[in-house]
Amino acid sequence: MVEVDNTRYLIPFGTGHHLINDSSIVKGFGLKTTLKCIEQKKIRSLDKGSHNETNLLTRSQSSKEVDIYNLKIDSEMDILTTLTGTSTEDVLGNKITGKDAFVIMPDVELKAIPELLSKINSIYLLPLPEEFEWVNNIKEADEEEIEILDLILIEKIKSREFNDVWIGEPEIVDWENQIGYCFEKRQRFAHENLSVEQVCDFFDSKKIEITIDDLKKNYLHVLNADFESIKKWSLYRCFYAEIKEGDQNYILRDSIWYVADRKFVSNIDDELKNIQHYEESNNLPIYAYNKEEDYNEKVCLDNKLFTLMDQKFIYHGGGKSKVEFCDFINGASDFIHVKYYSGPQSMSHLFSQGYVGSELFISDAEFRSKLNEKLPDHIKLTDHTKRPDAKKYRLVFAIATKKNLPEDLPLFSKINLKNFYKSISNFGYEVRICKIDVDPEIYKRKQCRPQKNKL
Repeated sequence: MVEVDNTRYLIPFGTGHHLINDSSIVKGFGLKTTLKCIEQKKIRSLDKGSHNETNLLTRSQSSKEVDIYNLKIDSEMDILTTLTGTSTEDVLGNKITGKDAFVIMPDVELKAIPELLSKINSIYLLPLPEEFEWVNNIKEADEEEIEILDLILIEKIKSREFNDVWIGEPEIVDWENQIGYCFEKRQRFAHENLSVEQVCDFFDSKKIEITIDDLKKNYLHVLNADFESIKKWSLYRCFYAEIKEGDQNYILRDSIWYVADRKFVSNIDDELKNIQHYEESNNLPIYAYNKEEDYNEKVCLDNKLFTLMDQKFIYHGGGKSKVEFCDFINGASDFIHVKYYSGPQSMSHLFSQGYVGSELFISDAEFRSKLNEKLPDHIKLTDHTKRPDAKKYRLVFAIATKKNLPEDLPLFSKINLKNFYKSISNFGYEVRICKIDVDPEIYKRKQCRPQKNKL
């Protein structure tokens, strides 16, 4: 431990970093420092977290030095977590890596370490270079905001409202060496998958009321085949959330609350204003079913203009991928995709389904041939080998929710919608969004998940 200018620096070697208390370090220190002293066109590796589908953690690396965008980072959807590349500062050595820790290999004498640390801190305090300013689209929230957000998070967990809260690994894990997870070090069983319900059940079994401190003091353990803990993180690090409070959008990831830049969000909202609402939404009844397939079937039974396509899977592509073209068709031209809003992941699935079906319809004659087999005679394509004119069709995203659409969707769902809207529109389709009203009893039942009986 070295103290310089009233700041304490920990310099671990070997496995010494396991002795450091995660909650006592400056989160993201290494990444922020790296961004300010790395050659943009000499990047070797990056880790990122994406909200595009689920909590997706990925690593992109190159055998040679490349521009950061060659490593496939999306400046709107991805949160950069770790970066490795060539340093612009000779005193730091050639290669640098930044996450929470700042990893360098300098040629330095022991007595010069305080001066080196002072230099590193001065780099950390610099503004971001212009080429990395997009990182500020989503930046860390301040302490006052964090205190309020933690209270909101706890209330959502206690009331078991999990639409915008989920749990997952905060780092890339080695799946070959692990069999599952547990919440106590010497447990002889493992959870294969993770859920917030499991965390609630764990605290219930201990008769502990969940607080932020409890989430920070208790751990998620990764177990090997001998049920030994080979890695652990505080439970707080494993929670993910996307919360709108007032006019601000907040994201919790790896124990850091982020806030989206207002101008960035405003630009997204402005683009979403281009999406028109579906004029025939009044023909869609209130959503009063536990399962989407039951709702879709009821819609098509009550209105003969609708053709049911839900669960009519088309096996197509490599590995015989299963494609659901849409949930139902209005007339012969409106392809409608339905989803009950249950969080950002449900929206990502909805938009992805719409994109895949619309792209295959205009680009793949073999797919159209298989689709024709599922269609009733009155709307079959007369010649499936001929590319359809996408301008004659509309694609509708129908969302069962109490939210106002699209303005009340979570931030990453808005970005997803914006991007898929652009892509599908570029195919030639008209794209519409549609709100389906939800029966109050169904809404209450889906929000309040039943708790397990306690002895």
